[in-house]
Amino acid sequence: MRKLVLWGHGIEDYREMFDLPQGVENLRLLEYGCGPSAVNYQQTQVKKKGVVSCDPLFVLDKDTLLAKAKMIFANMAEEVRQHQDQFDFSRNGSLDKLLQERQEGMKQFFADYEQGKADGRYLGLTDYHLPFADFTFDFALSSHYFFADLDEQTVDFHLIAIRELARVAKEVRIFPLIDREGNTSQFLGPVLLGLQQENYGVEVREVAFHLHKSGNAMLRVWAQQCVV
Repeated sequence: MRKLVLWGHGIEDYREMFDLPQGVENLRLLEYGCGPSAVNYQQTQVKKKGVVSCDPLFVLDKDTLLAKAKMIFANMAEEVRQHQDQFDFSRNGSLDKLLQERQEGMKQFFADYEQGKADGRYLGLTDYHLPFADFTFDFALSSHYFFADLDEQTVDFHLIAIRELARVAKEVRIFPLIDREGNTSQFLGPVLLGLQQENYGVEVREVAFHLHKSGNAMLRVWAQQCVV
């Protein structure tokens, strides 16, 4: 189980979540562990080869993934309803409007999924290695995947995956940095230390996106030297 997330994010969510610069439609983006997001579809409408999205879930066929996504989304929505005091819905107007927006985003994703897989825009992950050359992307963006404090997500898991993202992208941005309980992840400190010891640049930056009241910071990571 991943951390609490309502899938179906769009590019406007990403602008705030990752503090993306102007002209994002001209950037080469890698989504990592993104789940059913509308970002790839939306960016493809304005730039035919703008985004590649990678997730272990994308090894599934459309019908299997759709059934799984609907079940997970319903469970997550109910969890948010039960803990509404922990969330800020001012950006969307209400919880119901947020759910409607995210469901529409998921519809866009699934309408695009099979064509996107055929085009190589949606890739199913089976291990840490990413099939891209060094610095293929301007940004690698990961939403609600890391720092969930799950049993299988150790400090080493984070370091290996983030190193690989920093290899294929000029900069990695990860959001949020809280666990499923809304607390700062216990892994954040050790991961930051490990990256700094390996000479990666790191920054924790406050961002405008604040659906979860305690989760409005992202992590930036970038390689400071070329590996020969």
